[in-house]
Amino acid sequence: MSPMDRAFFLLETEQRPMNVGVLVVLKGRRTARGRPGDDLVRRMLRCPVGPPFNHRLAENVLAGWPVLVEDDDIDPAEQVFRHELPHGSDVQALFDRICTLHAKRLDRCRPLWEMHVFDGLADGRIGLYFKTHHGLIDGIGFINVILRIVTRTASGRSPQAFWRGMPQAAHPEPGTGVGVGAVGLLQAGLHAGRTAGDLVKLMWHLGRRDLGIGKGMATPFFATPDVLKAPPSPNRVLAHCSLPLERVRAVAKRGNAKVNDVLLAVLDVALNHSLEEHGHRASRPLIADMPVALHEGAGTGNRITILQVPMGRPGGTPAERLADIVTETRLVKEEVKSIGADALFMYSIFEHAVASTIESLNLGELPMLANAVISNPAGLEGKVYFNGLPVELALPVSVVAHHQVLNITISNYDDELHVTFIALREAVPDVQRLADATMRALDELQRSLRQRPATAGKKAPGVGKRAATKRRQGPPRPGKAATTSRALH
Repeated sequence: MSPMDRAFFLLETEQRPMNVGVLVVLKGRRTARGRPGDDLVRRMLRCPVGPPFNHRLAENVLAGWPVLVEDDDIDPAEQVFRHELPHGSDVQALFDRICTLHAKRLDRCRPLWEMHVFDGLADGRIGLYFKTHHGLIDGIGFINVILRIVTRTASGRSPQAFWRGMPQAAHPEPGTGVGVGAVGLLQAGLHAGRTAGDLVKLMWHLGRRDLGIGKGMATPFFATPDVLKAPPSPNRVLAHCSLPLERVRAVAKRGNAKVNDVLLAVLDVALNHSLEEHGHRASRPLIADMPVALHEGAGTGNRITILQVPMGRPGGTPAERLADIVTETRLVKEEVKSIGADALFMYSIFEHAVASTIESLNLGELPMLANAVISNPAGLEGKVYFNGLPVELALPVSVVAHHQVLNITISNYDDELHVTFIALREAVPDVQRLADATMRALDELQRSLRQRPATAGKKAPGVGKRAATKRRQGPPRPGKAATTSRALH
C-alpha cells in the first residue's frame, strides 16, 4: 500500500466514506421469463476475483493501521446484490438509489467491493453499480480495469466482470525497491534526503508566490473563498450532463488552451452563476482540489497527489477566466515536473489530514482547503459492449472529500464528455441545476472567445490527447482511452 492508499483508509468517517464506483447503464435483451439482469449476473459469476479486489484488510495488525492481504477464497456471489426499481424507472431513480448505497461505508471485515444490479429501468435496460474502496484503486486504475472487460463488438468473448481487476498487483510504494544491507540503508537515506529537500523547495515556492516575488502553486487554505460550505453529512445527491467532445476541442483551440482548461473554465462559470443565484459572490477565485497523476502504469493502487488550482478572477468574462486557468494549470504542471513524487504524496496527505482535523473538531470557521474536487480520470473512446450488451452510459461515482461539499468528475464515452456531480444534499440540493448551468456555460465561453482575439495563452501543442497530467510517459494502455488532458483521480 502506498501512503495515499493508507490515507484513504485512515481519513474515512461515517459522514465521509471513501467509496468510489462506476455506474453503467446497459441496453438489455428481451427475455421470455425472468428479469433482464438474470442472464448477465449468471455470466458475471463465472469470473474469478482478481487484483486488487482479491485483497481484504488484515486482522490482528497494529490497531488503526491498515494492511491489505490477498484472499483467494472470495466468493463473488456473496458480493452481488439485486435491486428492483419500479417498472419503467428513469435514470434519475437509479441515481437516487445509488446515492443511498454510495454513502454507506464498506464493511471492513468483508471484501472491499460490492456489485449492485438494477432491474426495472425503462425499455428493459440494466443498471450496474460497482462500488469499492478508494484505498484499493484510483481513477486511472479503474479505467484500466474497464478497458480490460469491454469489447468493441457484441460478438462473444469470455464472461467479464468488474471484479476481475488487473492481471498484476498494485503499483509499489514510492521509495521502495532499494537494496538491503549497508547499500540499501544508504539509498534509503539519500531518498529521504531528496524528499525532504523537495518539500522545502515546494514550501519556498508557495511562500514566494504569497509574497508576490515568484511563481508557484496557490497556498492551501488561505487562498480559498468562504463559499460552498456545510457541516459533514452522509446524504448525497447525484446529477449528470454531457458536452460534445469536438465542440470542447474547438473551444480549446480558439482559446489556445487544453481541453481540461476549457472544462475547468466552464465549471467555473457555472459554479459562479450558481453561487450568485443563491445570493453569494466569491471575492477571490474559486479553488479546485485537483488530483494529479504522477505516473502511469498497469498497477491499480493510488498513484496521485491532490493539488489546489485557482480558477478564474471574480467578475471576469468567461474568456478571461479561461486565460487565468491556463496560467494556473501551467504552474501546477511545472511544479509537478520539478518536485519528486514522494514529496508530492506527503504534501497532499498532510494538507488533507489538516482538512479532516478541522472538520472532525467542528472548526468550521477556519479556512477551507478548496471549494470543490474536480477530476478527470479519462474514459472510453468509441461505443463499447459489456458481456455482449451495448453500454449506453458509463459514469464515475466519486468521494466528497473532507471539509468540502461537491465533487465533479469528468469522463468521456464515445464523442461526449460526461460530467458527474455528487454533493452533500444539505449544501447543494439542486445539483441538477448546476449540471444544466454547465451546459449553458459552454455556450457563454464560446461566445466570449468569439468577441476577443484568441489570447487565452500561448499555443499548447497536442490539445487534449492524454488522459492525465503526468510525471513521465508510461507504457501504452490496452485500447484507447479518453482524449482529455487532465490533472487528476
